[in-house]
Amino acid sequence: MRIASRFAACLIFAGAMYLLIDRVNFWYRQQWHFDPTMQDLPPADRSRWPSPPLAWTNETVEVQAATPEGMKPAKATYYINSIGMKLVRVEPGRFLMGLPDDLTNSIGPRNPRGGGPERQDGPMYLQHQVTLTKPYIIGAFEVSNKQFDLYDTQHKHRRPFYQQGSDGDNHPVQPVTWQEAQLFCRWLSEKEGHLYSLPTEAQWEWACRAGTTNRTYWGDDVEDRTKANIGGPNGSEKTHLHWADDGYEYTAPIGSYPPNPWGLYDMIGNAREWVADWYAPFRRDAVVDPVGPPRGGCRSNKGDGWMHPFHRITSAYRDGDAPHDAKDIHGFRVGCAVE
Repeated sequence: MRIASRFAACLIFAGAMYLLIDRVNFWYRQQWHFDPTMQDLPPADRSRWPSPPLAWTNETVEVQAATPEGMKPAKATYYINSIGMKLVRVEPGRFLMGLPDDLTNSIGPRNPRGGGPERQDGPMYLQHQVTLTKPYIIGAFEVSNKQFDLYDTQHKHRRPFYQQGSDGDNHPVQPVTWQEAQLFCRWLSEKEGHLYSLPTEAQWEWACRAGTTNRTYWGDDVEDRTKANIGGPNGSEKTHLHWADDGYEYTAPIGSYPPNPWGLYDMIGNAREWVADWYAPFRRDAVVDPVGPPRGGCRSNKGDGWMHPFHRITSAYRDGDAPHDAKDIHGFRVGCAVE
């Protein structure tokens, strides 16, 4: 009886410590917006950047794009930078960002996680008009492990088990924090003289939709496993059932699935991609060139990932995580200013 009592006491103590740590972590999540390392990088000092910026090459090719009308040929012009990244110029435009109300509740989440004192309740997908007034550049592919390793030579030792070795070089970089993604963009800016950064959430979604108004850029059939690397019907972190039905149990090499109508690859599935904005509920108001709120508790990410279920698949998918969160699901693609 004495041993049993001690064992029960240990279990109670362990449970209490778990709850305490969880509460402390939640409190800390609410303080992030006071931490300068969680904020945007300071303005770029261009005094040591190459001038003029390094020249890019370009190529125009025909791709077989996934569209709501099926697979169709499309012309895509790719700009190729100094480390071999392919980039696409996106023209300004107007679109409905978010989701209609009938889809909002089924996809979730409804509230920002770990928000600070400005936390608001409310749906995260309120459909609203967005106008982008300036052209911009966005990566045609997610940043690969090999590309990221040029910036952080030690990152290869942090790769998840399913990306170990040279076979993982061309997979989307994982794990990577929001901060590391921004620092990579700043490193690339200083190397080339072009102003790289994470795209805003609105820039990302406009590029993902590529002029389409359907649930995804290939239409409304979210169960089509030939279009993206996603988790399947149950797509839970607790089970691998159906994860490999699309050809890959975990991440896939970048560009393994058809591009969208603008020649952009893996905008849905594979890695869940960091964007620049703080994560917060949308409003119904029409906005112009939105950049998100000035502070918050989590940074937004888009595109969903390789483990997520059918019901969450949409061009509008969004979620939020700690800026220093290094989950194996997170990756990113670069944005770049047109100057």
